[in-house]
Amino acid sequence: MSSRSLTAFALALAIFSFTFLQAGLPAEASAGGGIESLLRKLDDAVRKQQWNWAAHHAKDIAVYYDNNKEYEKAAEYYELNARYWELYGKPSWGIVNSIRADHIRTVVEAYVAVPAKEDRRLARFEPFAGVYTGLYPAGKAEKYKPSLAEEAFGMKHAIYLTYTHWRKKYKDTDSYFPLAYAEEIKKLGGAIQIGWEPSYGLDDVLDDEYVRQFAREAKASGIRVFLRFAGEMNGEWVPWHGDPQKYIEKFRLIHDIMEEEAPNVAMVWSPNFLPRDNIAPYYPGDKYVDWVGFSLYTIPFSQGEEKLGGNPIDYLRPLYEAYSHKPIMISEGAVSFYSFELEKDYTEWAVGQLGNMYGFLPRLYPQVKAITYFNLDKSTTNYDNRNNNYDLHDREEMKREYLRLTSQPNFLSIVSNGTRPKNPVVYKPLKEAGPLKGKQSLFVYVKLPLGQQPRAVELYAGDMLVARADRIPWDMEVDFDQIPDGAELSVKVLDKDLKPVLRHLLDVKK
Repeated sequence: MSSRSLTAFALALAIFSFTFLQAGLPAEASAGGGIESLLRKLDDAVRKQQWNWAAHHAKDIAVYYDNNKEYEKAAEYYELNARYWELYGKPSWGIVNSIRADHIRTVVEAYVAVPAKEDRRLARFEPFAGVYTGLYPAGKAEKYKPSLAEEAFGMKHAIYLTYTHWRKKYKDTDSYFPLAYAEEIKKLGGAIQIGWEPSYGLDDVLDDEYVRQFAREAKASGIRVFLRFAGEMNGEWVPWHGDPQKYIEKFRLIHDIMEEEAPNVAMVWSPNFLPRDNIAPYYPGDKYVDWVGFSLYTIPFSQGEEKLGGNPIDYLRPLYEAYSHKPIMISEGAVSFYSFELEKDYTEWAVGQLGNMYGFLPRLYPQVKAITYFNLDKSTTNYDNRNNNYDLHDREEMKREYLRLTSQPNFLSIVSNGTRPKNPVVYKPLKEAGPLKGKQSLFVYVKLPLGQQPRAVELYAGDMLVARADRIPWDMEVDFDQIPDGAELSVKVLDKDLKPVLRHLLDVKK
């Protein structure tokens, strides 16, 4: 089966899986067989190593618990379903169920700040610590102009994104490279990210005068360039998809030309975060990749149903585990706060997801060194997927939260080799960081089922309230010398009415 057919099959399986979930209880359970019968069938299939049947039974059990809102049990069996499909030799068939497990799972984890240490050689333009702020300035207030973006946001961005089509000249400069756009960014002290898209397919990517002129113009721009050549190659929606070996050959060709002609260019290999079972075959190799990028969007409604449990942290996790030996950028990403298809507002949910993207993501994944926000109302475009609004200027709550989160000390506004925040830190799980003494800076990561958002988070030592946070990323200053010996630390999560949702005992290293 070709990679294109396999991806189509995986999508069909995903649609079937969620349709089956919406239909109600598994047929056997609803007919009176009961959960006990399903569990027995699963045990029997596992004992016989009939992994396909084990996967089916695990899915039935997961759906049973999911419909009864026993989410932790459901998540356990969705993950077992994915594991059994791996054992059966069809790992892609379980991905949708692994994603559903993430949507409904509760996570409460505490982290403590520790000084960042130099433990690896930095890539081109990579900061020692911290995160570059990036923007695609396509909102109504910026009109694709970085200078207007700085005025509209009242802040400086480190990276501005644009797209360049294959063999298309810019009339104002008679160049293939976006020289005028680069000059505008250069005056602002920024760097440029370019989505360079071989619109006519990979066979048209050659070592010819077009590519060489583009490279020479990139050098002449005098600006730091993040070159995202042929991004989202794992998706069937781009004409450079479908032949991983040819893709690798062409990516390496472009890398070698840039290395020869334009030392101010960093090569960014940038798949879409989905489908994630079709990413690894396209990797050109560490020698040819400076940065790994991902397109990463969080939207409330797609394929006919709400996806409020979607979380950029969960979406990125398996990809981060595979590629975090490189600096990682969210080369384009956003959170939709409005569905035009439903004519429904999701602002409250989206503000929380923005907190996940900017408050938690770079702390949990310290190799994420840049995030470029795709600031666009898709309904204003004339191409596909016009259902979502990402334009921060259209919701004051979204813009205010974006400005608050990007003003954290770990966000950087200048691209430079080895740059860093004033006091660079990374975050270590509390259970691995002890024993702790004196005053420490903590944050608590909280994820509730189906995108629920806490209103506040409290830290207790026994019954004594130690600290409280009212905004993501739930930062707290804790004096561990004031905590009684032997007292157990726990986190209480409060909902929007300030009522307790759960209390979670922390695992603390003694």
